[in-house]
Amino acid sequence: MRKLVLKTAFITLGVVIVLAVAAFGIASLCVPSVMSDLTYSLGMETMSADYAYQEYERSGSLAYLARSFELAATHRRDESADARFDQLYANDGFEALCEERDAQTPPVVVAGVEVTYSYRDYVCGLGACVKYRLASSQEEYADALALALDETEQSFPAGNPVYMLATEAAGEADGSFCSLLLQELEGGAFEHNERYENLINILEVIADEQNR
Repeated sequence: MRKLVLKTAFITLGVVIVLAVAAFGIASLCVPSVMSDLTYSLGMETMSADYAYQEYERSGSLAYLARSFELAATHRRDESADARFDQLYANDGFEALCEERDAQTPPVVVAGVEVTYSYRDYVCGLGACVKYRLASSQEEYADALALALDETEQSFPAGNPVYMLATEAAGEADGSFCSLLLQELEGGAFEHNERYENLINILEVIADEQNR
């Protein structure tokens, strides 16, 4: 009798597991947005990124394309991130998405001063960093730099793409690229505010290390 009960329990457990796996597979195919939200809430961000991209392919939702790009970029899945950035950047709805996100994002107080960050700056900065990490030729490095320069406003605001790209290169102690950045910045027309001056100082230190 005991064996029969145990056998029945194991069969029931097996059926439950099979049904759960089947339900998971169906949800993955039919409602990737739900799966993306669920896996994101559980901290499974790389999986969430892939589900978000599936939802974009299913529904055309730019919000999920943006999520898939951001998560792929921050987790350094650079090839996927680069392809998704190009799709997002070229989409006609990208500007509207940026405006919507900016409207939803309150200013941040830094040292007693309210600082406003731009979502477009953030996305383009991440995109430039991804292209920099993937670069294997001077032309590709130049493309990453051009993207950052084109998308950075003259006022050199907080969190701008050039600053993000420079931080990435500085973190890699890439003296050659920092020297290139230095040339572009010193020859450009950006406002010489505190952020600009601090960045120049950092780039000069790394460039000098390269030249020693």
